[in-house]
Amino acid sequence: MDNISAAPRVLSFQLLNEITNGFSKDMKIGAGSYGNVYKVHANWKKRLQTTSIYTLQQHSEQVKRCIEIALSCVDADRHKRPSIGAIINMLNETEGNKPGSVQMVIKNNKMAPLLEHKKKVMLQLACSDYTGDWPGLDLVAVLDISFGMFSPKMEKVQTALRFIMRKLSPIDRISIITFSGFVRELCSLRQMTAASQLDLDELIESLGDTHVHVYSESNIENALLVGVKVLAERKVSSGRVVAIMLMSASPSSWVGECSWTNVPVYTFGYGTNVSPRVLNSIAIASIGGMFSHVQDTDSGDLTIAFSQCLAGLLTISVQDLELMVAAVGGGSVIVNVTAGSYRRKHDASGLVTISFGDLYRREVRNVIVELHLPATVSERDADILKVSYSYTSSSSAGSLQFVAPPETLTVWRANMDELPLPMELHMEEVRLLMARTMMWPVVEDELKSQNMLKAIQSMLEDVELGDPLLRIEMLELMELCKTEETCMEHCRAYAYAYSSESSHYRQRFTMRGRNMEMLRLFATPRMDMYLEQAKKFHDDPTTPLPSADDDLEEEIGAHPIHVASREEEIKRLSLDVEDPTTMDAEDPTIPLSSHSREASSRRNANFFNMFTRRPFFR
Repeated sequence: MDNISAAPRVLSFQLLNEITNGFSKDMKIGAGSYGNVYKVHANWKKRLQTTSIYTLQQHSEQVKRCIEIALSCVDADRHKRPSIGAIINMLNETEGNKPGSVQMVIKNNKMAPLLEHKKKVMLQLACSDYTGDWPGLDLVAVLDISFGMFSPKMEKVQTALRFIMRKLSPIDRISIITFSGFVRELCSLRQMTAASQLDLDELIESLGDTHVHVYSESNIENALLVGVKVLAERKVSSGRVVAIMLMSASPSSWVGECSWTNVPVYTFGYGTNVSPRVLNSIAIASIGGMFSHVQDTDSGDLTIAFSQCLAGLLTISVQDLELMVAAVGGGSVIVNVTAGSYRRKHDASGLVTISFGDLYRREVRNVIVELHLPATVSERDADILKVSYSYTSSSSAGSLQFVAPPETLTVWRANMDELPLPMELHMEEVRLLMARTMMWPVVEDELKSQNMLKAIQSMLEDVELGDPLLRIEMLELMELCKTEETCMEHCRAYAYAYSSESSHYRQRFTMRGRNMEMLRLFATPRMDMYLEQAKKFHDDPTTPLPSADDDLEEEIGAHPIHVASREEEIKRLSLDVEDPTTMDAEDPTIPLSSHSREASSRRNANFFNMFTRRPFFR
């Protein structure tokens, strides 16, 4: 085959076909077949040099790997031949820059002393930069309209919603739910067409005329149940991103069982009359959810907060990301796994699985594994940790499951002193220590301002070595906690601390209520882009916004956008019949009592089969 102007995946199957059909008649498949790699590779090397489409430097090593895979398929020992699933995974590995890919890097010392000791290893999972596509989004906006949400606060909610509408594309859908003492589903999931945008603009405009019932507490629980119900009733659900954005501006004492653990819930505490502990608990109980504290100012904070959340949801490249770690029998014992507030599962064999959920483009997740290494008498190589990970790579064209082949971490046990931690691992531990310190005022349920200030000041020197944004964050909290009076003022320090906890334990950006332009810890490039767009939109909502495709083109430059797959997703959504009529989730004239809330939960229980209830691990 002379024409090799095909994708690397196609080249892989060409190689498999040619080798298994006797690409070179003088080769003997089986014993010593690895040497044949170089013969086949030399032939393909010449062919690659003749084409202007794929350069030798880019694809020579890739072809070599494909030859190795092909030869393994015809090994003389049938037990050594890989399965179809293993072949697909190995071929996936050859495409290092494929959309939605995750790369793992291990940060550790390569040597360890002979004596018994504890060793720390950092595993870093990073999502790729490039993608020409993204999966469709099914977004449910759950909005508080209780007492206090009068103009101009409601006007800011309307502006923030309009920003979302302008950024969604025809492969995205949105539902709007309002709540105070009762819950109302204003519209079911609507595909974002030109016609539906006009309808939704009118619906958003009518929010300012909504009659607000005054109750002491807003009905967050039932609002979330209705939101999950909307998502559970979708006819088109596979390969799509789901999320609930919950905005609350009133206090709530709700603490109950979570029925939305597998739906990301992004909570926004708007203003000072909110319950940050409750909103943070709701977010953390979900998979990947975040809590943001939003000040009620004239600078467009709510529009900015919504824009940062949307920027992430529209750039999800990886879903269902899981990391699996296990100790090596006799070589090590896992003492602890630090993965923030992400869920961990331990099985009888000692395997630890961490579930991260979705990953935005260019996001990184760090996990620290602490191992106990037994003493050994002689210098030798020692296997200490087995690592693997899996994820779903999603786009509007569909989903692809990927499972990385297990990797074994080996160290050299030598007669030596214990080595210092690698700098990146050390700074990750400093970051986590600072995050725990910032929670002292709320975890202890007391104001220990002076003790916290001393602890923060003692760590600022270490912060100088790492991310300067950590220093900004700590100084901000120090300013809030100077005295008991400033710390208690409108619970600003509590809200700041809870949003910081959410950010650090999820390793994802949140609004802290202050300095949203300076404190960009964990922010992605799309978030930075939407920050500027949101500020301009707040100043003048009539200004046209770039489309989602425009945003993507700016990010990925000359890489092509997958228009055909986008059109197929739009056709698929047309099969999901939608009812745009307004409907009440409960009788709007009767506030829900605790008894009726329980009854509502029972009635909706059948809608939650798709969401597995799992325990939450910290």
